[in-house]
Amino acid sequence: MALGKQIGQFSLQPTSQTFGPGPGTALMFHGNMEGTVAGERGEGTVALTHYVEFEPNAKKGTWTQYGWVVLTDGTGIGFRSQGTWEETGPGKWRYRGTGQNSEGMTYATEFEGDASTRTWAGKLYEWS
Repeated sequence: MALGKQIGQFSLQPTSQTFGPGPGTALMFHGNMEGTVAGERGEGTVALTHYVEFEPNAKKGTWTQYGWVVLTDGTGIGFRSQGTWEETGPGKWRYRGTGQNSEGMTYATEFEGDASTRTWAGKLYEWS
């Protein structure tokens, strides 16, 4: 995935987690997260739900997110994104993907999750 100019960054912490059945022996993970976002559009807060379907002991897979950003000027922007993940160490994952916001802008994203610190942090890039 070719990344363009960086247009933002974010930092998230999980607020709740739910595990449920997926197809066959797979599990479904839903993680609700909240945090901050900053970039070309300004600063604000973000809330999202992160979905991962995985087999126990999987080292890679796919993810999807749906969320909402509220900028300090009061603007609300919805978004949806999807991509792939890979385990990078015990309790650590790297995520890469693309998305689109409610204003029609497409973007690329890369972020990392760390279960021990309960942090997910990453960047947004121009993408077309």
